[in-house]
Amino acid sequence: MPDQPHNNSILNNPHPRAVNIKQLKEIVSYFPIGDRVKYFPEYQPEMTMESIVLGYEINGHLVYTQSRLDILHNAEDKGRITLHIDNQDLEFTKIHSFCVLLPGKAGEEYKLNFLSKASLGSRGQFRNGNTITLIARYQERGAIMVETSVRESILPKDGYYRNHQLVLLEVLATSLEISEQRTHHRLMCNMPIKLELTANQQIYNCILVNFSEVSTQIRFNPDIPVSNILKVGDHLTMTLKLDQLHRTFIIRGCVMRCSKDNIIMLLQEILVDGEFQPFELIQALDVKSSLLQYPGIL
Repeated sequence: MPDQPHNNSILNNPHPRAVNIKQLKEIVSYFPIGDRVKYFPEYQPEMTMESIVLGYEINGHLVYTQSRLDILHNAEDKGRITLHIDNQDLEFTKIHSFCVLLPGKAGEEYKLNFLSKASLGSRGQFRNGNTITLIARYQERGAIMVETSVRESILPKDGYYRNHQLVLLEVLATSLEISEQRTHHRLMCNMPIKLELTANQQIYNCILVNFSEVSTQIRFNPDIPVSNILKVGDHLTMTLKLDQLHRTFIIRGCVMRCSKDNIIMLLQEILVDGEFQPFELIQALDVKSSLLQYPGIL
């Protein structure tokens, strides 16, 4: 079933917020659909809980898949956003409403201690008007936080999440805060790799610019129009051959950020004994320690 607007008064009459396309593009890159996020209500980080981004509400339309969202932006803070919904291409040059969609009931609140649960009250953390601070789980640039306000809870009668309570978190784009204190040391590599695009099996010779436990920066050749072939959420497979060690790492992931000739790839799975497994800390440290055996890796 295609993504489509619901017959809901909240979506038909969105609250205006000052979100421009540049800000929306940045927030979407940090909080892509399908990613787990942490959050806490009412400026109380001691009550941090976990959830997942199920979609976005943009100008009254609900979008549940990243592939149905295209964002073009230039240096003059102008641009347009295209939503591919129900066999239509809806283009917008202004954003009147932008929300992040989370599950309304995921059970995380039951893990809180008695005092924390009591402070939330009978209606829980998602009372209308509550401030919810979202935190990106994968922190390529450190801690990434944005403040939102609970606009409304909805119970869709159709679509992918029918009969599941969902919550619309209206984004305050100017609150986006990025801590440059990195969670992990990032190795400077500049090593050749091969990158395969899952969508069309096209293979590119690229440069592994740097590497950390959760993500890596990859540079394409200048003549490759990266923004035309990739977008946030696209899936990739990276092949890193370390000939001196007689080792090859094959890692799957997706695009976190995309610029003129660089991408940030979130590392999700790695090939181990012929099968792909979650890219966990032990695998990350294996790759990192192997890279460190090469001269010039810092």
